[in-house]
Amino acid sequence: MPHTHPSFARLGLGQDADTRTVRRAYARELKQIDQERDAAGFQYLREAYELALAWAEPMMASAPAAQALMPDLERGDPQHLCDLAIAQYRAALPRLTQAHVAGDAAAWRREMQRILDGEAMINVCARTLFEEVMAHLLAAGWKPGHETLLPVAASLFDWAGDRARLLRFGAAGRLVDRAVGEMTLFNAAVHPELARRRGVLERLRAPAPPAPDQLMQDLPWLDQMLERYPNMVALVVSVDAVDDWRRAA
Repeated sequence: MPHTHPSFARLGLGQDADTRTVRRAYARELKQIDQERDAAGFQYLREAYELALAWAEPMMASAPAAQALMPDLERGDPQHLCDLAIAQYRAALPRLTQAHVAGDAAAWRREMQRILDGEAMINVCARTLFEEVMAHLLAAGWKPGHETLLPVAASLFDWAGDRARLLRFGAAGRLVDRAVGEMTLFNAAVHPELARRRGVLERLRAPAPPAPDQLMQDLPWLDQMLERYPNMVALVVSVDAVDDWRRAA
């Protein structure tokens, strides 16, 4: 019996599987894992997927007959495929931006991962276009849920680990890159200080300024964050809300 590489075995595949089969197997196996409760299992699956994909791609490249059988999605128009992924994102947005879900990172991660694992994203160019769209959406200014989209996208696209990725996307990419760097520093604060900062940002996203006493307590923290993390703050709260607070003070 021929030996099967462990990455293919984890996906339930033979070692002759092509890239399309690997992606389908990963999407199937991903549905069986609770990413919140089984982080190690998810990491093992992701590593198996990436290794199997790396193994399968050279085989596909060296097989003209296999290339001829590649689906239209893999060799189709990248912009059209990206548009399909954006349509999925927009369809999910009303649910993700509901008040009780907007800050639920797990819900956003599941939805974004579902889109990235979809057939439209088999096309590498389409995937890069979709990543660029996400960067431009964030850079355009805060919308409900962007405070959660930013860290989720940074994780899924590895924006923190590969700082050059965002720089491909022009001014928007540079802005988001600076915000991701500031977010790392922001989250490194000790717990009481971090909790206080997050509370201020949450109140900034509320429909109206807080009561006068709370406002006067929060303003020094806001000023500190605007000095230390200006790009991140601009992406996770409304600039108009900051102006409203200053007028109210």
